[in-house]
Amino acid sequence: MYPIGLIAFGRLRLEPCRDLERHYLDMLRPYARMDVTELAEGKGDPVRQLKEEAERLRPKLKAVKCPVLLTPEGKLRDSEALARWLGERMDRGDSLAFALGSSHGFDPGLKGEIREQLSLSPLTFPHELSRVMLLEQLYRAFTILRGKEYHK
Repeated sequence: MYPIGLIAFGRLRLEPCRDLERHYLDMLRPYARMDVTELAEGKGDPVRQLKEEAERLRPKLKAVKCPVLLTPEGKLRDSEALARWLGERMDRGDSLAFALGSSHGFDPGLKGEIREQLSLSPLTFPHELSRVMLLEQLYRAFTILRGKEYHK
């Protein structure tokens, strides 16, 4: 079972998003051991908020070999490319964690420290949908890697 961390600022408030998260976590269970961590979003001045959030996030990202930030300027990959990328990390035995920022994104300093950044789309989505979309794309990547038909 491949361990993957998902670290997100804020919690899922919308019931349909919580249902979809549970659905994809269940679908991922045969392929990965998902560890979902929710961190409280900072308050106050956005610059200070991002710095404080980065300080709380850094130790969690340093605990894995391959931390990934989900950012608008991150690398765009189609599903097959994401599957290949994931397969390469698995083959190397890299521990992996995906981080979703708060409503203001990530501290610029943290972005400069983390090499791997992924964009889910050039479009802008609410954080709750982005979280579900990431889980769905991870599930799709595992089905591609295993040569299984994607169950829609």
